[in-house]
Amino acid sequence: MTKLKGLALVSGFIKLIIICSLIQPMIVGCTQPKENLSKADLNQEIQATENLVKADLNQEIKLQIDQMALMESKTMQVKVLDIVEDSRCPADVVCVQPGQVTIAFEVVKENSKPEEVELTLRAAQDNLAVKNFDGYSMTLKNVEPLPMTNQEKIIQSDYIVTIVVSKS
Repeated sequence: MTKLKGLALVSGFIKLIIICSLIQPMIVGCTQPKENLSKADLNQEIQATENLVKADLNQEIKLQIDQMALMESKTMQVKVLDIVEDSRCPADVVCVQPGQVTIAFEVVKENSKPEEVELTLRAAQDNLAVKNFDGYSMTLKNVEPLPMTNQEKIIQSDYIVTIVVSKS
């Protein structure tokens, strides 16, 4: 519960800073605005805070495209960049081959440059869904929704990617 309160406090503080930068400094504690932000810029700043998910090691983390998980240990951040490939068999038919789904991630470890990692879910090839690095292991557990024959290609923003990050 305190983690949620802390996240809400940080989010509220960021929103206050953004609001203060938009109005003239008539309120005590606000500084002069560097430049006037448009409504689109303000929405983008607020969206950036909403795209951050606090996560624990060894727990399932559900992320959408452009969402970032900040590990509670604060030693690593994982961001979903893209659905590289989705050739999975639609859920409403029986296929000869199950297909696969490949997800691109950006992983930033403490004091390191960002690294792009691709993980793939493919039947009977679990090794493609795991990446080991610097004492950590990241596993792609699930990707939703499954394709259906009666729908067009799944929209990127509809995907929910489930991962687990653990110490190896």
